[in-house]
Formats: sequence, C-alpha cells, structure tokens
Amino acid sequence: MNLLSKKRIAVLHALVPFVSGGAELHVKGLRDALVRRGYEAEVVSLPFKWYPRKSLEDSYLMWRMLDLTACEAGPIDLAIALKVPTFMVKHPNKAVWVMHQFRQAYDWRDDPAKGGLDLTEEGRQIIAEVTRMDNLGIGEARAVYANSRNVAARLQKYNGIASAPLYHPPSLVGRYRIGEYGDYILSVGRLDAAKRIDLLIRALPYCDSHIRVKIAGRGPEMTALQKLAVELGVADRVDLLGFVPDDDLLDLYANALAVCYPPLDEDYGYVTLEAFLSQKPVLTCHDSGGVLEFAREGENAFITDFDAAQMGAAFDKVYANKAMARDMGASGYGLVKDISWDNVVDELTKTIR
Repeated sequence: MNLLSKKRIAVLHALVPFVSGGAELHVKGLRDALVRRGYEAEVVSLPFKWYPRKSLEDSYLMWRMLDLTACEAGPIDLAIALKVPTFMVKHPNKAVWVMHQFRQAYDWRDDPAKGGLDLTEEGRQIIAEVTRMDNLGIGEARAVYANSRNVAARLQKYNGIASAPLYHPPSLVGRYRIGEYGDYILSVGRLDAAKRIDLLIRALPYCDSHIRVKIAGRGPEMTALQKLAVELGVADRVDLLGFVPDDDLLDLYANALAVCYPPLDEDYGYVTLEAFLSQKPVLTCHDSGGVLEFAREGENAFITDFDAAQMGAAFDKVYANKAMARDMGASGYGLVKDISWDNVVDELTKTIR
C-alpha cells in the first residue's frame, strides 16, 4: 500500500492528564497495529475532566464540535472511538469500540464511594444527560464493539445498545515466557481501591508461611497497603515493588507461582491474559467481572469469594502442588494464545476495505 493509497484512521482518546494506565496501552496498541497493517493512523486526544458537572458537559461538547472528516493531508476515512466522551464525534464512518463508559452514571450510580449520582437530584440529571449523549453518539456508529462481554452487557443493560465483544492482547504480547514456579504470588496493576490488592496481604495469615506476595504497581493505596502488612504481621512476606520496567515485569510473571487478580467488576483486565501467556494460574473472585471471561475454576484458575481465608486456601493449593499449577497455567495459555491485534484490525476496518 503506497502513501497516496493509504486509508487514514483517527483513533480517538480522552486523555486524563498525568495519568497513564491500561487505556493508554490500549490506544497505543491499536494505533501501532493499524500502522503495521498499512494504514495511516493517528491518535487524536483531548483532555477529559468529569468534575464539576460543567466540565463533564464541556468534555462531551468539545468532542461533538470537532471536525475529523478531513485533515490537511486529505479525508479521514475512519474514526474509532474507544472511551467516553469520544463517542460524541460526528463522522460519516465512525466505529465505536467501548473500553468503558462513565461508570458513575451506570453501574456505580448507587455507590456513595463513587459519587452516588442516583442519590441526589443533580446526580440523576447527570445520569440522564450522560445516557442521552452516549445513546446519541454510540447510536450514530456504523459498528459497535465492546472490549469484553462484561462491558457489552453493561451497554445493553443501561443503554439498550447491542455490541460485539472484541478482545485484544496485552502490550507485551510475544514476549511473555514460562520460567520457574517460585514461592511468590504476583499482583500487577495500579494500586487503586477497586483493584482490591489488599486481599493478597489479608490472605497471608491463612496460608503457608513460606508463601510471599510481590505487588508491582503504583497508586494511592500504597501507604495503606504498607500499613496493612505491618498490622497483620506479614510485612516480611510482602514486596511492594512500585513501578517495574517491562523486562523486570516479564521476569516476575515468568517465575511466579501464580497471579492473584481480584478486582471488583473489572472491564477487561490485561493481567489475566498476561498471567496465562506466562502460563501461570490465576486466583480471582466471583465478582471480578471481565476476569471471569477467561478464568475457569479448577481448569486454569481458583475463584473464591472476596474472603481472606478462602484466598489463603487457594494460595496453599497452588503452593502444595506446583505440577498442578503448571498444568493450570498451560490450560490458560491455550485459551488466550490466539488473541491478536490482527483480528481486531480486521473487524474495525471492515467499512474501509
């Protein structure tokens, strides 16, 4: 495909300044995959601020006002929206691949810790506005996908919009490897309350004293996790590693005994795929959302209630039988090894091929 014949694709990203995580990896991965397939792809970003209410409304309006039908180089053939409020872009050939919506207006609406929008009159007005704008923007798309069945189910429940789940691989795909089955349980991810990483520390008093946990990631819960480990008398078995470079992270996955990933109602969750690509079993919870689309009890995972004693027992199971852990990891690998960016690109570019 020569330069003059290349199709141009705008990948739309709502950027939260000074925050980087799974969303940014998702956007970069898509853009890079499109370029590898011969498309001219560019990430178009605007900052996103959801508070106060006026800022949330303005964020939707800014995307609505953008003209992305053409650029100096010529027409933009496809716009791909991934995240609220990028759905609002007007484009004659718009595909929506829902990473997640503004969950405070949907499944978090009754949670006071998340703002409890449905508990006040102003909050209910915000819910109505966000729902109306999402229905408008997503409803204009020529194709609608979600990044997991969990996200697709939310979109159907709250907006009445059908979407097809479309899975993508983690950012280091092709580099994960199998190593030893050591004496530590690994946790990877931002240290946010919703990730419930405290469960790993709370589980340690209920399992073999030789089992350690290694926690890779930064975030607002770091101090609380350090304090919890001291209070429970397990600080000598907890390694809070902070930011870990990619090569070191690959080593941590390769040599872990298992990976514990117990978030609350996760949208998708790269960690599940990263664990399985490293041939490690996953330890998770019954309410962990998108994780459960891959985790299968007794086959590649142990799934418990959000309960320290139950999770500690799961730690013991994999520690006592490393051959079983190896078999479960291999089963997980077989389930996810064919998830690829090629399939994603095939789907999202149907309207320009």
